[in-house]
Amino acid sequence: MDGRGYLEKLISDGLGAGRGQPPAGRLSGFDRREIRGVAIGLVAAGALGQEEADRILADLDVTLQRSGRLNVVHAEASASATFAPVARHAGTERPEWRQAIEEPPRPVLRQVVSLAGRTLEAGELTADLVSLEVWSAFVVLTMAQEGFDPRRMRERFALRTRWRAWDDAGTQYRAGGGGGSGSHGLLVERRTFEPGPPAEARLLTVAVESADGEATVPIPLPADPPG
Repeated sequence: MDGRGYLEKLISDGLGAGRGQPPAGRLSGFDRREIRGVAIGLVAAGALGQEEADRILADLDVTLQRSGRLNVVHAEASASATFAPVARHAGTERPEWRQAIEEPPRPVLRQVVSLAGRTLEAGELTADLVSLEVWSAFVVLTMAQEGFDPRRMRERFALRTRWRAWDDAGTQYRAGGGGGSGSHGLLVERRTFEPGPPAEARLLTVAVESADGEATVPIPLPADPPG
């Protein structure tokens, strides 16, 4: 696993996730602590060197500072499993991260994978899979439930489910928002996972757990078309 590439892409996607929002709210969902936790995990797994992880985190702080999104940078522990204090790296602003903050890139649709004929069953959650949209910064799983009663919409979304996803390149995905709409006796639901898959990923696995069941769905990821 390319730990450096994964961490840098995670940061870049996170910084650019606020497209369409007012400037003041673009980074409301960006959590530096989560990024630092991922860095610590990569170092502990041997996928990223400690010095390199510290340098990336220092660059992130400098970039946030100079963009006005981080007013004070406190001394923090190194990105190591033991949290051993180290001398702080100077850090350098990353132009591509600054641009992601100021001008979030427009998500690019790379592939749409048909899942027609496949189903998902996890306790009370039973649905026909429709498709997986592969975007540059996220993926979207679409599924449909037949015979749905619109009067039970609130009950349906009150189900306690936990969604996770990972790929064969070592990427761990965060479950984002979900939503649905009903028509013609169908409830069509969309589930978002971030970040977008790296170019080398060829298999995405989506897992869902409910109070009375769980299921995993392996989804092949085709290579991007040339050009």
